[in-house]
Amino acid sequence: MMAVFMCSSSCTRTVVYLNQEPGTGEYLTGYPIGNAAPHLEEMLGSVKRITSTSYYETYLFDEDSRVMPSDVETAVSIESLASAVVENHTTSSGTAIVIHNRNNMVGMITTRHVITSPDTLYDYREEGRPYLQSVTIKKNQINWLFDAPYIGNFEVLADDEFADLAVIGTKVDPDELDLSVREQFPVFPYPFGRPDDLQIGTFTYNLGYPRGYPMVTTGIVSQTDRGRNRYFVTDALFNPGFSGGVVMAVNGGIPAFEWIGLARSTSASREWFVVPDEDDASEYIARRPYHGDLFLDQKALIHYGITHVISSNRIKNMLSENAVHLMAQGYNIVPLLQDRD
Repeated sequence: MMAVFMCSSSCTRTVVYLNQEPGTGEYLTGYPIGNAAPHLEEMLGSVKRITSTSYYETYLFDEDSRVMPSDVETAVSIESLASAVVENHTTSSGTAIVIHNRNNMVGMITTRHVITSPDTLYDYREEGRPYLQSVTIKKNQINWLFDAPYIGNFEVLADDEFADLAVIGTKVDPDELDLSVREQFPVFPYPFGRPDDLQIGTFTYNLGYPRGYPMVTTGIVSQTDRGRNRYFVTDALFNPGFSGGVVMAVNGGIPAFEWIGLARSTSASREWFVVPDEDDASEYIARRPYHGDLFLDQKALIHYGITHVISSNRIKNMLSENAVHLMAQGYNIVPLLQDRD
């Protein structure tokens, strides 16, 4: 197919469109021609924001104490062994994709690391010695699904640590919504693609909730030799909250979108900083000497432009392995695994 545009200087410029029809089996390696906006808007309806907050208590032990993990495990009261107890919490955010909606039960898939946290953390006083400096124990975890105007809890239905995938679900009360449950949580409308057919330069759309904002970004596949049954790499931008975001390729031309993966993580490094006590520092004037306590803190530095993607092959395998288990809980994901015309 060919189109001709006239320049204002009376020259003639010829633009040759791709000699492909949608669904040819060859993924685009350049920007698609056509209006993708209505299709991306439809996808965003099935892309949801989630957070998970874990609440901890940290028990600190005196320097001369000889508390070991076995003492903690058998103690009637850990507090009786500790010199102090500190409460804290951690929150992670991410993106989930709706894969089931029936009988007001909404099922979604996301990355496992967003909705899991360790139950117990031991901090040893000296390397190679059994004595503890502290132990941190999770007391509670609350998982939230945000989809204005709806805010509700969700539970973990199935997970795969190796694949870093999890299926989550919630029972939605229709009376809490302005729309029907099906309209508020539509099942993702596009089929799984074939990551084995990706090549360097394949164009992708990524949709998710970085920093809590609904976003669409683009990228290209930059590395395809990392076992596409597991994951591959694109140069798309990644920010916290994008984990679990859907990654799409275009098969021949718009609107032949195919789901080729979930955004998992980015590359990052960590740096240590000496920081003042937050409460004390607020009383000081900038650029004046500070005489309070100093603490070590750690900060992750994201290397933007590197996004690791979990292959849709791995997603399908995980869902297939858990299909019976999910069915028993009222979530039928078998239609998702079937080829769609």
